[in-house]
Amino acid sequence: MVEQVTGHPAADWATSEALVVEQSRRIVPASSWMIDAARSALRSERVLQLLTPEDSRLTYPMELLLRDAAAEWIVQEDADRYRDGIRGVPMTWSGTRFVRDPGGRAATPVEPKIGSGDVEVRITTVHPVSGPLRLGSAAEAVLRAFTGGAPAGWGDAEPATSPWSADEITAYCRNRAPGRTQLVVVGGEVTGQLRVSPTDEGTIEETRLSGPGTLRPEDLTALAEQVSGSARLMLAAVHPGRQGGPRSARPTRPALPYGLLVGQEIVAARGVVHAERAPAARVTMLGSAAWCTLDGGRRPPYEQLADLLRHFGVSDTP
Repeated sequence: MVEQVTGHPAADWATSEALVVEQSRRIVPASSWMIDAARSALRSERVLQLLTPEDSRLTYPMELLLRDAAAEWIVQEDADRYRDGIRGVPMTWSGTRFVRDPGGRAATPVEPKIGSGDVEVRITTVHPVSGPLRLGSAAEAVLRAFTGGAPAGWGDAEPATSPWSADEITAYCRNRAPGRTQLVVVGGEVTGQLRVSPTDEGTIEETRLSGPGTLRPEDLTALAEQVSGSARLMLAAVHPGRQGGPRSARPTRPALPYGLLVGQEIVAARGVVHAERAPAARVTMLGSAAWCTLDGGRRPPYEQLADLLRHFGVSDTP
């Protein structure tokens, strides 16, 4: 049974399995309504399904929201045809939610042109309990690499209207502890997310930003060097699904990894010699951290990244 939702500002339909949000906008942002709908779906143990026309695009914070909430993007191709906007899998309405159509075939991902797609940078920083806490430094470093300036603003949702202030962000996250805080960060055409998670060992800060244009290899190396003293991990990649900002509904390959910075603590656990022998196209020691680039070699970048993570005993990427 499907019921129209009257008590939630974002969801249009609710069933025992799903909250369905219809958006006919050209660009779908991570608005406060969408964030609240995602939280409501998780609390009620239902899946959030975003339904849009085929020509809609998602901002990077909206894309991250769907991933973090285990939500799905459903694209309506015509009156009776639907597909997953990320994977290209045909979908059909089961009566309680959109599910994979067993009789349909997934769309073939568009093969990216070499060097095409927006650059995304993900940085994980662990702030020890005993040390001073200042959040936002990684975001500032990434924005300087992209734009030459500091971030412009931050907020709980899009649009991010508060002027950038690392001190205010730090105080805001402190006040919300021990809960996890997710914020939107913007600067020029660069946008993304700052996620802060207090733990018994310290505060984990995860910075995920994406922007159009091309960062030269020397720019990424300079960025890696700048954050090498504090970052646990930094991954730089190029995503073919984002061309000039928001993500289109055309199925594409995953982000193509370019380089992985392995921080000082991880390198120290196994030694510099072990780091220098990492299975990457090139390994550059930046002080006690290792910058491993994947643009070369006999193995594809995806496989090189998996080999690197195993080599350093890391179970996940930023």
